Amino acid sequence: MEIDRKELKLQARERMALTDPKFWVVALTYIAMTTGVSWVISLIPLPSGASPVPEIDTIQLFLRLLLNLYTTVVQFGLCLWALWTYRQLDPGVNSLMQGFSVAGRVILMQLNVYVRVLGWYFLTALGLSIPVFVLLLSGAGGALGMVIILCYSIALLTALIILQLRYAMAPYLLADRPDDGPTLPVYRSVSLMQGWKMELFKLEFSFIGYDAVNIALSTAVMIFFLFRAGLLSAASLTDPTWRIQCLEIVNSVPVVILSTLVTVPIDLWLLPYRATARAGFYDARILAASQQGQLPPL
Repeated sequence: MEIDRKELKLQARERMALTDPKFWVVALTYIAMTTGVSWVISLIPLPSGASPVPEIDTIQLFLRLLLNLYTTVVQFGLCLWALWTYRQLDPGVNSLMQGFSVAGRVILMQLNVYVRVLGWYFLTALGLSIPVFVLLLSGAGGALGMVIILCYSIALLTALIILQLRYAMAPYLLADRPDDGPTLPVYRSVSLMQGWKMELFKLEFSFIGYDAVNIALSTAVMIFFLFRAGLLSAASLTDPTWRIQCLEIVNSVPVVILSTLVTVPIDLWLLPYRATARAGFYDARILAASQQGQLPPL
């Protein structure tokens, strides 16, 4: 079972080009609603909350949780825009706001997915750790022990990717049938992705070139500021506080903002392109599943 990724991505590009307002306007609005709002909140001076644990600021923790819930709903709005774009329904920027009309269902659905991914991941990690510990305790040390730990890490990463792909179609299923509630789309996503996880992984992996360029641009900004601070000289590497100084520079407000801004030109293309291609994958799967009687017509 496979899909024609080149044709699917071509259709995504063609249908993105027909949008009004243009796709880059929607992407810019999405970035402003997510990253921009996060920046604004981070710049607001807040009083420390009374917390029984000194290291935990309750107000900061509450705002971070609220921001995560808000971002989840906006991401659902981008899924709506991508789905309507692929179906040539002429969506506008307001589609990014449509998720707030079903915000409770979106949040409960994502919470359901998070709990399931975390639970299956924990069980997988626990099951794989038993033979790993047995091998390590039996004397498999040195190079062999490193290989075992590396294989264990790769297995955990693979399991996490598979679990995320398993529930990847849930937002689109909720968008098609919001009256079904937050739970049914999760179950249907599992059914829809049986035997198709590798195809979706190949589609997502085909965008890795854009991600690599973004990482390179962000890294270049960080290296520039570290160089200006004199932390890349041979003498500074021997300083015991070198790592702490580097983290302070990398996490400073100017570096965070600039390292994000340099990726915006690519994100204006990548965000809608990837979302529309995934919506096309969903439409192809839902059509095939409906014809085979695996799902009711949507």
